[in-house]
Formats: sequence, structure tokens, C-alpha cells
Amino acid sequence: TRFFGMDKKKRQVTLLDPSVSRGEIAMEDRKVGVAAPKMFAFDGVFTSEDTQEEVSAASLTDIISAVINGSDGCLFCFGHASLGKTFTMLGSDRSARTVGVLPTAIAWLFRAIKERRQRTGARFSVRVSAVEISPGTEQLRDLLGKYASESDQSPGVYLRQLPTSSALQNLSEVRASSLDKAAFYLDAALTERSQDETGRGSHLLY
Repeated sequence: TRFFGMDKKKRQVTLLDPSVSRGEIAMEDRKVGVAAPKMFAFDGVFTSEDTQEEVSAASLTDIISAVINGSDGCLFCFGHASLGKTFTMLGSDRSARTVGVLPTAIAWLFRAIKERRQRTGARFSVRVSAVEISPGTEQLRDLLGKYASESDQSPGVYLRQLPTSSALQNLSEVRASSLDKAAFYLDAALTERSQDETGRGSHLLY
């Protein structure tokens, strides 16, 4: 018996108590309302049938626009282990349809910068940071430290309010003057990640 349903058109997920649907507990024995379907509405829902392109289009358009217009933007992917977060975010280079959201974000950002520069003459400076957060200990490890130089360091005004003991205070920011350079730093960060069990369970911020 199904206990999970998804309606893409309504952007809604419905959950049923599996113990009721399997007949383990009679419907009349449950407290009022407990066995009723629980419905949750979202801004968007996706299935395993949806392409990486569709996920990117839905999640990146507003963020890239916000960043180009001077606001902060963040894409945060979080969930249970082994459910496909890494594939969604990084994808694979087998084809254009399997490219991850993160490489797509880099490409779209630089395309938007080029369009804005041609239209208005605006100037942009792109800097990249990458950090690994270890599971359990939640220790931070700078993944791009060896690529940073004194001239790369940003004023980092938004980091100054952190405690001086914060690992983010000294996080490297490296200049990425082109799409290729930003993509190179993403590859470098992935190479620097822990290769053991720690790496598989760690979080990556880029």
C-alpha cells in the first residue's frame, strides 16, 4: 500500500501512516486526526525522473539574479545520507543533462556577469572559498588555502563580526576571474576533501 504520494502540479506531498495502510492498526483505534493524510505544500517538488537541468532552472534563476543585482544568494542542499545530494549538487560530466547544480551555477553566474557588463559596463569581482565540515566534530577545513595569496584576500566585512577564534575568520578567498578558473577551484576543492569515511560524511561549502 502506498503511504507516500506526490502531486507535481499542485507541488504537494501527501504522507499516510504506514501502520494504518498496512492494517497493523485499525483506523478506528487511532486518535482522531492522527491517521488522516498529512499534506505538505512546497514551492517546487521533483522526482527522480526530473533532469539536473530542471532542478538547476528551478533553484538557480532567482539566486543568480539576486547576486548580480547586489544581494546575497545561497543554495543549500541538506538531507539524509545516500539520497543523491552529491549527485544533485555536483553531477557528472557524462553529458549536459547530468551536470550538477554547482557547476551550472558557476556557468550561469559568469554568463550573467558577461551580459550585465556588455549592457551596462558594470565591473564584477568574483572570489571563491571552499570549506569542509567534518561530521561529528564539526571542524572546518579550508580546502583552497594553498591557492590563496596575499592579493587574493577580500576585506571580508561580513566575517568581521565573528569571534576571533572562528575558523571562518581565516578562510581563504581566491580570485576567480573566469568561469574556467572558478571551475578549476571547484575541482581543486573536491580533490582536497578527505578521501576516507570522514570525507564521505562531510559537508562541503563552496
